Amino acid sequence: MNDNVIIRTEGLCKYYRGGAIRALDGVDVEIQKGEVVVVIGPSGSGKSTLLRSLNLLEIPTKGHIFFEDVDITNPKLDVNLYRRKMGMVFQHFNLFPHMTVLRNMTIAPIKLLKKTPEEAETKARELLKLVGLEDRAEAYPSQLSGGQKQRVAIVRSLCMEPDVMLFDEPTSALDPEMVGEVLDVMKNLAESGMTMAVVTHEMGFAREVATRVIFMDEGQIIEEGTPQEIFDNPQNPRTQSFLSKVL
Repeated sequence: MNDNVIIRTEGLCKYYRGGAIRALDGVDVEIQKGEVVVVIGPSGSGKSTLLRSLNLLEIPTKGHIFFEDVDITNPKLDVNLYRRKMGMVFQHFNLFPHMTVLRNMTIAPIKLLKKTPEEAETKARELLKLVGLEDRAEAYPSQLSGGQKQRVAIVRSLCMEPDVMLFDEPTSALDPEMVGEVLDVMKNLAESGMTMAVVTHEMGFAREVATRVIFMDEGQIIEEGTPQEIFDNPQNPRTQSFLSKVL
């Protein structure tokens, strides 16, 4: 076992309607520490199902997921202990509307990591400064733009000091002019060495930031490689066809 592998799946399957729909159909993937793995593919190809399976938001029909060498698909395990180490950012921001930005960011570290309110607040303010929102700590989500909400959602995950960040189409619900500000935060995170798995339609981001690109279709990994290999010289006809439509 490679010590650098942080997440590994073996034969991961997710079936619906008794196997009539195969959202994931035997996926084997490894993510190494410090990697930025970007998953691309057409709608319905299984990208989001794969990402959501990594922290068991989707329970696989069969197969195994190893996180830091532990099989988290073992039903006897307290999966919440491992979920805390995986930050998750969704299309929709999932902020608590009745709480300030600061409270949104500090509630989980205080409750789950047993941080003091002072420690949690100090860390939250540091992270808000990193994403240019230090002046919005006392604002409520309804007072923020979509791009600001998504930046808060990202740093809220970082407050839990995760080992991995999972991004499920984090810019797809944003107005086009707000996409860049969120992608910039993600680029900075990648440059800092954070391990990231990202499902996105932003091909420019995939080309620029990914260490590895995975192309999925019909619940399977069709092709994977460096951004140069996938975008400049794809080998599989399905990859070629997809990229000819989106690039």
